[in-house]
Amino acid sequence: MSDQPQVQKAQKIVPVPTLHFSEGALAGRVVRLDRDEATLGRREDNAYVIPDPRVSRVHAEIRKEAGAVIVTDLGSSGGTKLNGEDINGPAVIKHGDKVSFGPVVCQFEDPAQAAIGEDATMVFEVPKVDTGPHLSPRQQQVLELMAEGMTNSEIGDQLGVTERTVKAYAQELYDKLGVRNRAGAVAEAAKLGLL
Repeated sequence: MSDQPQVQKAQKIVPVPTLHFSEGALAGRVVRLDRDEATLGRREDNAYVIPDPRVSRVHAEIRKEAGAVIVTDLGSSGGTKLNGEDINGPAVIKHGDKVSFGPVVCQFEDPAQAAIGEDATMVFEVPKVDTGPHLSPRQQQVLELMAEGMTNSEIGDQLGVTERTVKAYAQELYDKLGVRNRAGAVAEAAKLGLL
């Protein structure tokens, strides 16, 4: 064995979300949310202790799930708010959100979310899948006028074509939609999102 000291590899630093208090007696206090699931309150046996008499003994639960941080009020007397809105049930908190435990307000900071930034969110456009029949612009017009309850004669007058031409368009629609009549065509077209 060599007498050289063993070099240890640096451990990966994982950023931990935090609550930053900036008002009143708690100003400057930072609570590191380093557990997967824990309670927050003024009682000493909470994982996250907020020593303020206006905070309930066991005020809220904070848990991490699939990369999100979720806060749930546990029936506290002062309530829990997210950006000024009462929380009813679990609520996901995001970097920069204001969270209030009773009247005690703090700001949630998540270095992982901050590093990504909202503007850097990647959006992929999903190509539209053509699931229904392709209608010509004129067939689409006839279909829409049928849906309004117009007769073939009225549709012909509206479009400036003969009633016989409208009947031909109607038959093409029935064939494309796999139906036998106007009501079927309108119902099928609505189901396919063509109307």
